[in-house]
Amino acid sequence: MVQVRSYYEILGIDTESTVVDIKKAYKEKLLCTHPDKNRAVEAQNVSIEEIKEAYQVLVSPSGKEKYDRELADSYKKQGFYNGGEGLEDYSLDEFSYDPESSEFHMDCPRCQMAQGFEFTESLLEEHCIERKEGGFYVVVQCSACSLWLNVNFDVAEEYESS
Repeated sequence: MVQVRSYYEILGIDTESTVVDIKKAYKEKLLCTHPDKNRAVEAQNVSIEEIKEAYQVLVSPSGKEKYDRELADSYKKQGFYNGGEGLEDYSLDEFSYDPESSEFHMDCPRCQMAQGFEFTESLLEEHCIERKEGGFYVVVQCSACSLWLNVNFDVAEEYESS
């Protein structure tokens, strides 16, 4: 499966960014890709055309609104839904985790499909939503039936021992 970056990822901004934030990110990304100006050590892996396209869509309020709707629809198709309520709450602790693939799995409690719920750690991080009471959640759908779940989790801080 080809992972397509969103316009927000291309510009390095979040969905709540203002027009001023979008313009600033656009200029910074263009400078980073310019061969005479690029002094950054890390590779940008983004083309000027992608940067321009992302900017043109997101800087326009109507373009951004339309894009946000399309992006939300595409997340729904991938099993990630960044709004609304899932039917049931589950803890991420109830999922099994495969460290080799960085994937979480759980059999569907409704249709009993083996590993009906399956998602990667990186997708979990990309699509999580902060809960008002603390922690995070993501809404996922079973790959075999119409069941949606709120998957709740907390992020543990890693501390270096001195």
